[in-house]
Amino acid sequence: MTLDKYDRILLDELLKNGRASFAQLAKLVNLSAPAVAERVAKLEASGVITGYEAKVDLSKVGLPIQCIIELRMGSHGNQQAYKELWKVPELIQCYRVTGDPCVIMRAAVDSMPHLEDLINRIAKFGFSKTSIVLSTAVERSLPSDYLVKHEIRSRADA
Repeated sequence: MTLDKYDRILLDELLKNGRASFAQLAKLVNLSAPAVAERVAKLEASGVITGYEAKVDLSKVGLPIQCIIELRMGSHGNQQAYKELWKVPELIQCYRVTGDPCVIMRAAVDSMPHLEDLINRIAKFGFSKTSIVLSTAVERSLPSDYLVKHEIRSRADA
């Protein structure tokens, strides 16, 4: 699927407000609401849009401490370790990366004793280094203005 300018604008707007109605989106792209609905359905069916989710302020649900944990494991491709990390409920994100460390994770906890417990549980996987997040300076789903500036072909077309 090749994304035209309308698709890119719709995606950009949905990234800003995933709850925007088809009527609201239609006004932005000068198309009818049914045409927008059809385009969004195609973006979903092709896998470009993979879902919609609420953004949650973690501190307001009792998780005021976020941290970044870097993990060095003895064997980078240890699939069992990744399966075990999946089971750690405090982990919000877990990335396998090149270099050292080989895993970078983001976690949220309710207290410093909880963080200490998490670090102790992560230690069984290898050497870890933890940094507490003070604030989020940049948070995006895509690089800024990428959709507006580039013609995009999905992997299905490649």
